[in-house]
Amino acid sequence: MLLNGCEKFKIDNVLITIDASSIIPNANTVIIATREDASVLVSLHYFYSFFSKKAGNSTDYPDYYEVYLSKDASDKWEMIRTLDTSYINKSFEIKGLTNDEIYYVFLKEIFKKKESKYTNVAMFIPSSFKSNYSFIMDDYFNHDLYSFSRNSANNLIVYATHFYEYQPNHAAPSIFISEGNNVPELVDINCWFPDFNNDGTKISYSSTKGEIFDGKIIPEHIVIYDVNTKKSSKVTSGSSFNKFPAWSPDNSMIAYSSSTQSDESLRITLYNLETNSKTILQTGSDLNPDVLYYSQVYPTWSSDGKYIYYTNISFTTENINPGFYDIYRISSSGGVPEPVFKHKGIKCTPAISPDNSKLAFLTNLNGELQIWVYDFNNNKLHQPFDTNDYFFLEAMSQLKWKNNNTILFTAYSEERGGDFSLFSISVE
Repeated sequence: MLLNGCEKFKIDNVLITIDASSIIPNANTVIIATREDASVLVSLHYFYSFFSKKAGNSTDYPDYYEVYLSKDASDKWEMIRTLDTSYINKSFEIKGLTNDEIYYVFLKEIFKKKESKYTNVAMFIPSSFKSNYSFIMDDYFNHDLYSFSRNSANNLIVYATHFYEYQPNHAAPSIFISEGNNVPELVDINCWFPDFNNDGTKISYSSTKGEIFDGKIIPEHIVIYDVNTKKSSKVTSGSSFNKFPAWSPDNSMIAYSSSTQSDESLRITLYNLETNSKTILQTGSDLNPDVLYYSQVYPTWSSDGKYIYYTNISFTTENINPGFYDIYRISSSGGVPEPVFKHKGIKCTPAISPDNSKLAFLTNLNGELQIWVYDFNNNKLHQPFDTNDYFFLEAMSQLKWKNNNTILFTAYSEERGGDFSLFSISVE
């Protein structure tokens, strides 16, 4: 059951091997590994069987658990302790670990009268680093604040919220510009995914405003809004999807996801503001032939403008829902997309630090979707979070670097009353 396996982590001609277990999770228990100083806190979450007579039926529980730990996730697992079922939906700590080293942990559900089952394998990196978490803002109108952009030139934040009452008894997804505690300025309605250009004079976003169902789709187009004149103009047209715009560092181009077919065939496209021309970047692919279809979404630029990083969502006959989430990149001059980080599980929403030294992304390596960081300078992964008080969704949560050591992110927090809000975290 325990087989060797590995995945590749590739950036700028550096090939790094990240061990990946071949254990197939089949237990009702899921674990989350929250790193601490020279230790880890492992929480157990039990999901009741569909065939249980009622929720909480203790007959579904295993007789006990065995805890396995490894530093390479292959065939060197060590059974370090057992747990009784009183730990279900609680946590336990593993101490005496080495900081800044990668560890893996999983639990085996032990049954006296049937075969053992395996939880997910959670990866974690103990660290003495104490992250600073800060609440930045939430939506003035008490709705979810999800996609956003901050501009350092004018210190403004533009964000999208699910709903805004712009007429009596009528609401629409909308974009606002926020100036601290003041009432935010409405930019537009029926729109999402705003992004400031570098000098803060323009905002791009995707919009369905004024579009009509053509029998197949409701078109969605890229719009540019002038902050000074308050005027907007569409830069795409026709029967097509156009989403997730991102300005180039020199403000000359916008990268976005585009398709004339469906949301499952989006490709990274460049719009050149000087020539008003559009170019699909991909000229080939190294995707597995078993992939039925895929989409390239949430593009972000490297600070030197050389690469565009994005989330690649692919679907196969074995994994149609929710699909595979991987991080790819493509040259801004076009070419063949290449995988940046491929590993079993979710990897998405990449963001490059201003000095091009770090890659932040969302991943469930530790058993729960959280922000992780890869440092190009020392070729190491870091697990910033030492709490699981924030809840992320790959379709809603966004990441942006405020500076080289601080990440802005949108997430759910019970402290904020149950809505997605904007926060920051310090990183190593």
